[in-house]
Amino acid sequence: MALKKKWYVRFIPGGTRESTKVVTSERSPMIRSFALDNISGIEQSGWRGWVEDEAGHRIYETAAEKRSKDKFA
Repeated sequence: MALKKKWYVRFIPGGTRESTKVVTSERSPMIRSFALDNISGIEQSGWRGWVEDEAGHRIYETAAEKRSKDKFA
């Protein structure tokens, strides 16, 4: 039986730049499809968030996270 990769939903609650605490979804780790479904609620709230694997490689970032990277690049 093949092992499934574990995915983590991480986000920064709040809509301000002062918010910096990274929170991991209590449902993590989860399979990829669940992680991508889970991040949609964070995306709708306008929060910064992303889905990453155990090594920290991101497969998805919310629009707010992408904007914050552009501002600080």
